[in-house]
Amino acid sequence: MLTGEAKPVNKELSSKVYGGTTLLRGAMLVKVDRMSELSAINQIMKLVESAQSAKAPIQGVADTIARYFVPTIVLLALISWLFWFSLAYSDFGREWLYLGGQTRFVFAFNFGVSTLVIACPCALGLATPTAVMVGTGIAASFGCLIKGGDVLENINGITTVVFDKTGTLTAGTPSVKDLIDVL
Repeated sequence: MLTGEAKPVNKELSSKVYGGTTLLRGAMLVKVDRMSELSAINQIMKLVESAQSAKAPIQGVADTIARYFVPTIVLLALISWLFWFSLAYSDFGREWLYLGGQTRFVFAFNFGVSTLVIACPCALGLATPTAVMVGTGIAASFGCLIKGGDVLENINGITTVVFDKTGTLTAGTPSVKDLIDVL
């Protein structure tokens, strides 16, 4: 419950009741006038969830690269396997290759799989959304809400932050700390 109108049992004056209110003694009836889905904390949680699930613009670049990179790597892995397979079964390969106790097929197959694993673009596809999720989560733990990956991506261009509302971020007594002449 977010807010409600309290009707005390002992007929005292009614007052507002907010989420997290503790009743120290007695009993009261509460009429709820807003649902929990409209609470400030629920709105903040939804904002953080949407920020973490939104795609950053850099994710589009990573997806485009992966679209071409993955088929290329699979093709290179097949070519690697075919090359070593052909070499292992050739007369030259029988004489000069040390198979290490493996069959010729497994020997060649290991080269194909190694090519695929080493050049796998998984890190490219996973790193960007993971970075956005971790970045927005850490910022939220410090009380700073970031609306999405695009905002997180543009933060590196910030050179100046200006706050107003004296008392919110200060002790309530304004003072000039530094004067910077921009001309």
